[in-house]
Amino acid sequence: MQNTKEFSSLQEDMVRSADLYLKYLVDHRKDGKGMFSAQVIGIQNTLLDTDIALITDRKIRNADGITIRIGGTVYENNSEKIHYYIRSVDRRRLVISPMPELEEHISRAAEEKEKIFVEVDLTFLVRRVRDWYTKFASRVKLPSVMPECPYDAENPIALSRNQMECVNKALSSPLSYIWGAPGTGKTKHVLAACVYSYIKAGKKVLLLAPTNAALEQSLSGLLLALSKDGTFNPNGKVYRIGIASDSFAQSWPNICGRGAYLYLRTEMMEELGRLQYENRMIESTLNCRKGKSEEYKCDSYPSVESKELENRIKENTEKINELMIESRKFEDNKNIMAFFSRFSVIAATVDASIRWLPPDGKFKPDHVFLDEAGYCSVIKGLTLTAFDCPITMLGDHMQLPPVFDCDDYKLMNLPETRIVRLWQISTLYYEDVLFCGDRNRLCAGELLRRPRFDNTTVGALTETHRFGPSLANVLTGIYQNNLRSMSVNETQILFVNAPKPEPEKGADEEGNQRRTNHVEAKCIRAMVEHNLAGYEYSLGIITPYKNQRRLIDGSIRRLLKKYERTEDMEDDILTVHRSQGREWDVVLFSVTDTWNEKCLTDSNRLEAKKLINTAVSRAKKLLVLVGDADSWLQHGGQLISDLFRVAQKCDTEIRFSDYCTGAMRNEEVDRS
Repeated sequence: MQNTKEFSSLQEDMVRSADLYLKYLVDHRKDGKGMFSAQVIGIQNTLLDTDIALITDRKIRNADGITIRIGGTVYENNSEKIHYYIRSVDRRRLVISPMPELEEHISRAAEEKEKIFVEVDLTFLVRRVRDWYTKFASRVKLPSVMPECPYDAENPIALSRNQMECVNKALSSPLSYIWGAPGTGKTKHVLAACVYSYIKAGKKVLLLAPTNAALEQSLSGLLLALSKDGTFNPNGKVYRIGIASDSFAQSWPNICGRGAYLYLRTEMMEELGRLQYENRMIESTLNCRKGKSEEYKCDSYPSVESKELENRIKENTEKINELMIESRKFEDNKNIMAFFSRFSVIAATVDASIRWLPPDGKFKPDHVFLDEAGYCSVIKGLTLTAFDCPITMLGDHMQLPPVFDCDDYKLMNLPETRIVRLWQISTLYYEDVLFCGDRNRLCAGELLRRPRFDNTTVGALTETHRFGPSLANVLTGIYQNNLRSMSVNETQILFVNAPKPEPEKGADEEGNQRRTNHVEAKCIRAMVEHNLAGYEYSLGIITPYKNQRRLIDGSIRRLLKKYERTEDMEDDILTVHRSQGREWDVVLFSVTDTWNEKCLTDSNRLEAKKLINTAVSRAKKLLVLVGDADSWLQHGGQLISDLFRVAQKCDTEIRFSDYCTGAMRNEEVDRS
């Protein structure tokens, strides 16, 4: 247990960090920091009478923290009251099931032409973290509770010896970290085997991830793995808090939001009906035995004593009363914690956990699993320790740190304000943050070493089923643990040579490198154009630099407009930092740098190693490097050079479908 001085210091540091970040976001709202607002320009009815669709003038980019504002009234869901259920978010279309009060206000606003706004205030996320530490900082401590769930020997999920070792470490340690490269089986094997064991033992699991995309990727893999048990039905056992993507909600409608609520309510009503019917049958039997009824001439329970039947009626009646009370509370949205507690697995983003699951004892998981822990900020991740239960983190500390929406280097480096960088430091450094003694000094520079794991059981997965031998050998230089390829259908790696012309070299008016390559942008446009015919694979385009991302995005927009295509690839053209938690079948990686101008691709720097590793890891089936191959191939000692050497050369007329269609990537082969 932490003493008062330690508690005070932790609380002060966390609140101070949140206040600094909050002030920065508020001060830079006009630059697009921390706030998104879209006006509702249309209201549509849907096939369900209970739902309405709000059509906005801007694309809704972030589903976390959505609020609806009508005049001076803000409708925000919280643990005390639900104003609406969000059915889906699809670009500029938000479908909700409003409660009567909000439904009436929307209708009135439409008649009176009062403006309605859909807002995503990301500063709410920061405020919630600050408020959490104000209330619960004293509960932050190193986990010490041992897991009480043995490995289930009937587990249908195939495990290698390496994976089995990691499962045992997770199920026998208060605090564990399972790490490895993509395709080593962190989610579909280690995590799934642990969760299956907890479900079978009748215990509760809290499954978390830093973002909605990462959560759905983790949860999809988990559900797919658990489905190998033909008797497993996730409905009524798994609940995903928050707003699901359309594709995920369509695949798993009864574990998301309102769908899970309706499924559970239907189950409750069926159980209520069964108990009431059984009571009627027992009462008829008892009346028949006492000669009080001529309606039933037979005894429905000939082998059961009357006293036992009377006790059963009493027990059933108690259950009926409990179900009736619980049902009414569900209808009034006043029993949210009890609703959560009915499920074996609660899945949420860390932000949603902070919002909906305060550590006040009303919801008590038996084990917390944090997937993709490497890019969850430590200021958020430490909140999980307040549940006072075992914690297992899964991830890769050799990928990029959490996204930190701040580019004020003065704020991040001044002694009096650099504590703000707790939002940039990964949860994997939680021991460093808890025990460093001086968190302000810890935030003084980059954490250029492996996290401190003095009190953490570490399991390393070393066999990848995604990368082939050549790529695995290159990445061994990053992981330094002899990463071995076990792949049959590995990710293919190709390159397009896009030499950077001399005129593009140099600096802008502020003396900064432009970090753009028009030749690479043209090559990427040509490849996309060549593959515009109908396809079923996913495509992502990533690059280290914002300027290059803007260049490629503008080029692809013009291409789609030329062919009168309605799709929007904006969410699939990202910097490598923004691509974290995302995966695509095909990834085009615009390197941008040349050998003489390398910056974020200089693998002598730890940050560059993590960036390159993150970029490579986004591709599930095909990775295409687009860059000045001639420049990189002339030199050695760099990861980009090594990647170009193991890649096969191709041209811009490559067909992505040749690498995606019919690929043998069943779940036994692809252990990612």
